[in-house]
Amino acid sequence: MKLATLKNGSRDGKLVIVSRDLTRYTDASFLAPNLQAALDDWRRIFPHITALADSLEIGSVPSSRFHEHDAHSPLPRAYQRLGGGDAFVGPRDPIELAGKTRDAKIEAAVAVIVADVAMGATADAAKDAIALVVLSADTDLDAGHSGTSALSPVAVTPDELGDAWDGAVHLPLQAGTRSIASVGWTSFPKLIADAASTRPLGTGAIVRGAVEALSVSLGDTLRVEMKDKSGHSIFGAIERQVGRFEPA
Repeated sequence: MKLATLKNGSRDGKLVIVSRDLTRYTDASFLAPNLQAALDDWRRIFPHITALADSLEIGSVPSSRFHEHDAHSPLPRAYQRLGGGDAFVGPRDPIELAGKTRDAKIEAAVAVIVADVAMGATADAAKDAIALVVLSADTDLDAGHSGTSALSPVAVTPDELGDAWDGAVHLPLQAGTRSIASVGWTSFPKLIADAASTRPLGTGAIVRGAVEALSVSLGDTLRVEMKDKSGHSIFGAIERQVGRFEPA
């Protein structure tokens, strides 16, 4: 199942379900207004959104064309994030550099969104708590400052990855001109269990895996994407142009 958040002027956007080929979507906001609300009631709502996703695939529910430019990051704000900031812009929003800054570094990664993880959870329990998988791209600036972060247009349930998922993602990440095979190989159950060894993780927490750093400059366009073994995009693409910040 693939979920997305469409921009609607609110902080959290509107929840929609996207077809596996990323061409169509159907409104899911009658089940939960946004993704965080869905995650908060994940056990109860999961069968209903799964049924709606199945109906979308066979064309038995109203649908509209899905445009990645209309999507926000699936979770525009997270209650907690391990590795990176907890607020996100859209995956097609620009990277804006302030002042005289001309260059930045981008950290591209696979990340997971979890349901509640109890303190002291085992790796097996941590794996069961993984609700969704996304791509992420964070902006690092000079002198330790951080820029904006974005998630992929679509978040997917782990089963969408098929045999490429075993708690890690065994597919290459396309970041800029690079194809990085090892970035997704982070063992997320172990990473989550390590994080939960000293405190619980709340529903909607985002855990980022190993990162690949890329350099970008004014005028560049950053693209981060992952494709399945047939060459089809799984999450849609983070595609952000690097420009100058202009105060309002």
